[in-house]
Amino acid sequence: MECDVLICGTGLIESILAAALSWQGTNVLHIDSNNYYGDNCATLTIEQIKNWFINSKFNKTGFKNYKNIKLSINDTDFNVVSRDYGIDLSPKVLFTKSPLLDVLIKSRVYHYLEFQSLSDFHTYEDNSFGKLVSSKEDIFTDESLNLLVKRKLMKFLKFIVDDDYVSKIDEHEMGGKLKDFMTKNFKLEDKYANELIFTLGLINNPDINAIDGLAKIRRYLLSLNVYGNFPAMYSKFGGPGEISQGFCRSAAVAGTVYKLGSKLISYDQETKLAQLNDGSKVKVNERVISSLNQVYEKPLECKFYEISRMILIVDKACEEWFNEGESSSIVIFPPGSLDSNNQYPVECLIMGAGTGCCPQGKCIWYLHTIAPTVNNIAENDLKCALSNMEESYLRESTFNYDDFNEVDLKFYNNNKVGLTESGTEKLSKSLRDFKIRHSNERINYIMKLEFTQLTLVDQLVQANKYGYDGIIKKTEHGILISNMPSSELSYDGFVEEARKLYIEIVGDDVDFFDVDFEDEEEEKEQYEFQLKEREMSLENGTGSHSSNEDAIMDDTDDQTGDMEFEL
Repeated sequence: MECDVLICGTGLIESILAAALSWQGTNVLHIDSNNYYGDNCATLTIEQIKNWFINSKFNKTGFKNYKNIKLSINDTDFNVVSRDYGIDLSPKVLFTKSPLLDVLIKSRVYHYLEFQSLSDFHTYEDNSFGKLVSSKEDIFTDESLNLLVKRKLMKFLKFIVDDDYVSKIDEHEMGGKLKDFMTKNFKLEDKYANELIFTLGLINNPDINAIDGLAKIRRYLLSLNVYGNFPAMYSKFGGPGEISQGFCRSAAVAGTVYKLGSKLISYDQETKLAQLNDGSKVKVNERVISSLNQVYEKPLECKFYEISRMILIVDKACEEWFNEGESSSIVIFPPGSLDSNNQYPVECLIMGAGTGCCPQGKCIWYLHTIAPTVNNIAENDLKCALSNMEESYLRESTFNYDDFNEVDLKFYNNNKVGLTESGTEKLSKSLRDFKIRHSNERINYIMKLEFTQLTLVDQLVQANKYGYDGIIKKTEHGILISNMPSSELSYDGFVEEARKLYIEIVGDDVDFFDVDFEDEEEEKEQYEFQLKEREMSLENGTGSHSSNEDAIMDDTDDQTGDMEFEL
């Protein structure tokens, strides 16, 4: 076998790179030691999670760079159907203004995917989960905010959405802490600063500088009303793993050859020969790229950093967390909001049955933090966050609204209801009574998975935007290493990482997804013409005895080199 570029691992970064190179004319061989797509950011069934757990424990190729792994599955109390679940190893959300969405549209990979809106963001403060106030309309209509707070928030929003906002920042303040900048210039209290920084910005580094932090807050606000009144989306039936398959399909159409269940066991930089585990040898004319999971040797000067994750399948629908018509939400625990006195935020993505990732009546909670694992700090933070989510959910689902009368309630515009002073006192008593009555009550979990994911990039260094850096990492034998997914909850950084490797191989990024696709209408007309032609052929008895659908699929198989997809 011979190729220009050999790529090991079908994670999202590698899949974007494969598609970009293929459409540029590069002969690509794309392999993965697993029998499914996604590698380090795959979407897995319950059975695949079991397999991942065992192989990760033994640090096998394709399952490397995980530690502190714990898995429990309750198949005694529940009839667990493996394929009913799609569990992300590294869940992400897609802002409507983002480089990945631009590439999805430009490459037409979005044709293979289905997206749903996500607009429900919550911040945990004072033992409760506050709904985010993020737009001018919300601020104007929220009568729980006093006039002074409204004025401060409006001043900040007006500042951040201005295209020329950077020029209004003093040069010496740009490198200072974001929170200090917001306190000094906008006099925002901690409660509102935390919402803007950690919930709007999805910032997991509390010491982020002003210039980088403001850009992340601005990302949220500019993403509102691009496709609707929501800032973010997610791909149905799975996250990065589903999108990885889309780019693999695009790459296959452009000529990439795929070989799953194959791993690289050696590469000779002098002879340019790569040997695979089935005994075959591949002549690589240009470069070999591998994910950290798939490479057989460590990168030079390798140092690992940690992201701690907890994934739970919950025996509850959790519809209380979602906006009407939506099936997902985000919950943020800012620094210092937990009993563990967390130094770093805990971020949680909640996915309901409407996402296609779990059955009706169930829900998936994804929690993660970049807190250090030493002395069980990260583990304690995650457990405290989980305990608060449990308590809040149980409290809301058992809450008796009949205990409140007209004296306890006050009504706002848009049918919103708030509490008077007597109502607040009654609520506080209700919370105390709940803790006494339900101290031993817990939510049932179908699955609980905990692990520490290792990455080559320090997530706390300011220059490492979105958890990635600008350094090309290599092994002793010249294999280029793509970075593991970062702690960033959004997809930002993936395209930049793929572009970085593309430039290393090609020399520049002029042709990066610069594809002159056939006109869409012309393509549609040609497809309809071929379909009609086959129908006529079958009616006249001159065609094959397979169905029209099978005939069309045969064309697709020819085009993609007999490659099968699970999309």
